[in-house]
Amino acid sequence: MFKKIIAILAILLIPLFVSGVVFAQQLDYSQNKTVVLPKDETVDKDYFAAGETVTISGTVNGDAYIAGGTVNIEGEVNGDLFVAGGVVNLGGTITNDARVAGGEVTISSQINGNLTALGGNVNVTDAANIVGSLVSGSGNLSIFAPIGKGITVGAGNVTLGDTVGGDITAGVGQLTLTPNAQVSGDLTYWSEQDAQVQAGAQITGQTTHNIPPKPAKDQPKKIFAGVSIAFSIISFISALIFGLILIKFLPFFASETKKIIDQKLFTSMGVGFLAIVLTPIAFIILLLPVVTIPFALILLVIFLITLYLSKIFVAMWTGHRISKIFGWKTGNYLAFLLGLVVIYIITLIPIIGWLIWLLVVLTGTGGVVLTKFNFYKQLRSKNLL
Repeated sequence: MFKKIIAILAILLIPLFVSGVVFAQQLDYSQNKTVVLPKDETVDKDYFAAGETVTISGTVNGDAYIAGGTVNIEGEVNGDLFVAGGVVNLGGTITNDARVAGGEVTISSQINGNLTALGGNVNVTDAANIVGSLVSGSGNLSIFAPIGKGITVGAGNVTLGDTVGGDITAGVGQLTLTPNAQVSGDLTYWSEQDAQVQAGAQITGQTTHNIPPKPAKDQPKKIFAGVSIAFSIISFISALIFGLILIKFLPFFASETKKIIDQKLFTSMGVGFLAIVLTPIAFIILLLPVVTIPFALILLVIFLITLYLSKIFVAMWTGHRISKIFGWKTGNYLAFLLGLVVIYIITLIPIIGWLIWLLVVLTGTGGVVLTKFNFYKQLRSKNLL
């Protein structure tokens, strides 16, 4: 356990985790954008991998932390699995829990623990088997595999086509139970529409349909809108000031981070997700022994600073991309200002604004971590560390 804590701390403070060298545990990173753990290979430690495409066909006798544009899990993970990617195909066998986030997520695994799945579209196929519970936040969720325990879900559309060994709690736009659906517990859902329970579907417990409360249309709504706009203006001005200062005094770091995001967009997003997941865990663990409390506080400060600065690098990248499309010649300052304006305008859009902001934070955080790792490698190669 202590060894794992040290690994996580090193990941997020130095950080070494993001790309792929071996320190304390097994970690892979490929400059060729592809990482493969062959079918005949076994890793007897925790395993970390990041790349444009990551394929795990072998065996990991520990926890696996994977990030990439496309992630394929085909082998065996005898521990917990953490995955983030644009497209995630989860197969093979997971001994413990699986936590997955991606744009398109397809799950065909034997998962002996619990499954947490976040994504635009999440499909649990009939080849899968989830022994524990399922928690999901998604645009569309389809479940055609048995779920051993309960389901907790927030989604636009949910289709259930197999057995559930416990209760279902859902906030949905539309809930559909096919003829093969069997729910051993209660069904409690919040939706403006009645669930479509097709002939043959069975619900052993009680079914409770709750209508979501309609938002207020008077003064409280106006006050909230005013506060939100004021906060956005203050946040924009602060980000602009910090961004200009950062570009002025750390131009090389800013440019390198922007370049990393441009070259490894999905990888940056996945690494950012894993960093955000692992940091709170490491912080809590480091608070337990008295002697490591200072390390916990240092870790927290660095983490919060990285989160705040993440949008600056994404704004630079966005501005340069827009300039390239229209053939404009812009330096880092003007590109940053352009990108920041675009990001703040987009994030004001209802519903999707929060999702865009989340992607900005994930991408910027991952880009910073990858850049720091590259600097670390350069210093190591020159024997300066």
